[in-house]
Amino acid sequence: MSASSTKFRVNIITNRCKECGICIGVCPTKVLVKGDKHNEHGFRYPLPVNIERCIGCRLCEYNCPDFAIFVEVVKK
Repeated sequence: MSASSTKFRVNIITNRCKECGICIGVCPTKVLVKGDKHNEHGFRYPLPVNIERCIGCRLCEYNCPDFAIFVEVVKK
C-alpha cells in the first residue's frame, strides 16, 4: 500500500472529551472541527469533517490529555 493511497479513520470517544480543542489546534491538515453536539458531560466534542485530508500523523491522538481520540489505518 503506497502512502498516497493510505486512508485513515479518526475515532472520537465522545464522553471522554472535555472540549480543550488541542486536537483541533495541532492538526496540520485541519481534519477536525468543533462539533455542535454535547457529550453527557456537556462538552462539545470535535468532528472529523475533512477526513480525506488526514495524513495519519496522530498528533491529535498523542496530544489529547483525556485519551479521547485515536487514529487507525483503514484496511481496503
